Amino acid sequence: MSDTRIKTQLIDSHCHLDFEAFDNDREQVIQRATDNDISDIIIPGTKSHLWQNIFKLSKKYKQLHACYGLHPYWVNEHNKQDLIALDKFINDSRPVAIGECGLDFRPQQANKKIQIEFYEAQLDIATHHQLPVVIHSVKATESIIHSIKKHKNLTGMVHSFSGSVEQAKQLIDLNFYISISGSVTHDKAKKIRAVAAAIPLTSLLIETDAPDQPDSKNKNNRNEPAYLINTLDAITKLRAETKEDIALQATLNAKRLFNI
Repeated sequence: MSDTRIKTQLIDSHCHLDFEAFDNDREQVIQRATDNDISDIIIPGTKSHLWQNIFKLSKKYKQLHACYGLHPYWVNEHNKQDLIALDKFINDSRPVAIGECGLDFRPQQANKKIQIEFYEAQLDIATHHQLPVVIHSVKATESIIHSIKKHKNLTGMVHSFSGSVEQAKQLIDLNFYISISGSVTHDKAKKIRAVAAAIPLTSLLIETDAPDQPDSKNKNNRNEPAYLINTLDAITKLRAETKEDIALQATLNAKRLFNI
């Protein structure tokens, strides 16, 4: 953990707290987050059969906030009926956002055409419900931007951003936030460090993506929300603003985006 506490409470803008990795100690993980100044945690949905559990968690713990979506990793497991089910589930249990949706163009992932169909369908659903979108983008930032441009009045975040400074600026111009994960703590992450240093503070979110993407201090451990402060520390070293000011603005940004 960081040596210095902050006055502002943080929001983990992206954490898979519903995953099996937390089944044995979820209560303790949430308590450690609270003990380390994490006031709220956004839980993205990845598969249709997991939405109900996320809904239950968000009802059990007031600091957890639900999103529902179909992740590009698993679109081969879904069909168009799942998109209809998503639309209905949103009506029945209003989330703070749609997602995690998006594109992952690494060779081992699902067919690009199918990914784009599911991604754009979820952008349509978000537009219809006037909800923000939580976007996954790996080796696909230009395609992500292209699809966003086809939708008016859309907002959201690109989680664990991995694009360039120029791409980040394009997304910001499209009313999107850039979310920085623990990857920024690693010495070799020059691209994302440049983004974290360059973007306006008013467009910054911070996240853990737990249980994945642990920061450099916890690289051999399961990631969890309590470690979010390490990402804040890394961003602070890259910017002119104080740690407190960065924390305050990132928290305000998350509250605005997710209406919490």
